Amino acid sequence: MTRSIRATESTPERIAAEHAVLARRVQRMTGELTTAATSRMEETLPWFSALPANERASVSLVAQSGITNFVEWFSAGLASKDHVGDIFSTAPRELARALTLQQTVELVRTSMAVVEELVEHIAGSNEYRQSYLRESLLRYSSEIAFAAAEFYARAAENRGAWDARLQDLVLDSILAGSSDDALLARAAAAGWDVSKCVVALVGPVPSTQVAVEIHMEQIRRTAKSAKLEVMVGVHNDRMITIIGGIEATDNPEVIARPFAGHFGAGTVVTGHIVSNLQAAYASAQEALSGFRALTYLTDSPRVLAAADLIAARVISGDTSAIEPLVSKLRASLREDVRQTLACYLESAPTIEGCARALFVHVNTVRYRLKRVLDVTGLDPFEPGDALTLRIALMIERNSTNL
Repeated sequence: MTRSIRATESTPERIAAEHAVLARRVQRMTGELTTAATSRMEETLPWFSALPANERASVSLVAQSGITNFVEWFSAGLASKDHVGDIFSTAPRELARALTLQQTVELVRTSMAVVEELVEHIAGSNEYRQSYLRESLLRYSSEIAFAAAEFYARAAENRGAWDARLQDLVLDSILAGSSDDALLARAAAAGWDVSKCVVALVGPVPSTQVAVEIHMEQIRRTAKSAKLEVMVGVHNDRMITIIGGIEATDNPEVIARPFAGHFGAGTVVTGHIVSNLQAAYASAQEALSGFRALTYLTDSPRVLAAADLIAARVISGDTSAIEPLVSKLRASLREDVRQTLACYLESAPTIEGCARALFVHVNTVRYRLKRVLDVTGLDPFEPGDALTLRIALMIERNSTNL
């Protein structure tokens, strides 16, 4: 059983003398201790053997540094904490990504266990020296645990700041319409799977800067809990969010709803789902256009797809919003169907009146208007859709006459 160093044995002179003897012996055995520690890690830590060669070399360097720094700390008289902190100065930045805090503590503990097993070999049969050395190891191990926790906390803080900066750059690039390799490289460095589908959300900014930070963090947590990727930022009076890791068949409004409560008061507008991050500009521009168009609505739900705001977007100046619909009317509907639609919307807003004006049966009018719904997804009998179709017809007619 190991004895503590009793007060009667712990005179300053004796402590200094015994410490000097042990320090010399520990220094002479540094090489043997580091070799033994590396071998022990290979034998007892399965995750160590599974690491790639370059990462294993870096981890071995940290373990060896643990032995070396213990020797230096012990030789310096146990009072200095500089050597304890230095153990992680040799660690590459990637260490915190490659290993968990628990694994790092395990490798340091393994190294210290090797030293402890050799206490009798180092100290000889002198129980005082054995006890002194073991208590020194215990104290060093405790300080190493704190140093490891500090290292990981600092790494997490730095990584969070770096990732946030990268995401800001990616978001700025998306809004600027960039889709080059630099965008993909930055997104990949921030941990994004750039090949997955994405969708853009645009909504009001929370009322205060403190609220902005809180709500942005809530958006990140919501994405993490749903196993989705996210980047979020504030541009002028809009909070813009890119959601990744979704499927092409997902509904944008359904994707947006869990996030909507973390925007400011008002409507959150979604763009359409695009195939990958390089195409995110199209979704973001659509959502931004829809958000600007909200000023023409007297009332709107918490979440709204930009595709449902085509008329308001055209009125607000985004004529490109209706171009796909105009092309679809021109390419997919026969002339008689377009003529019937124009008659119903502009001249005779009843089926019977339209049939009389065109000299056709009412069932023919019904069939043709049903064909419009099938092709465009817009219902001529619904006021909002009717307005959108009427604007599309006017633009189509004007472009044909040019």
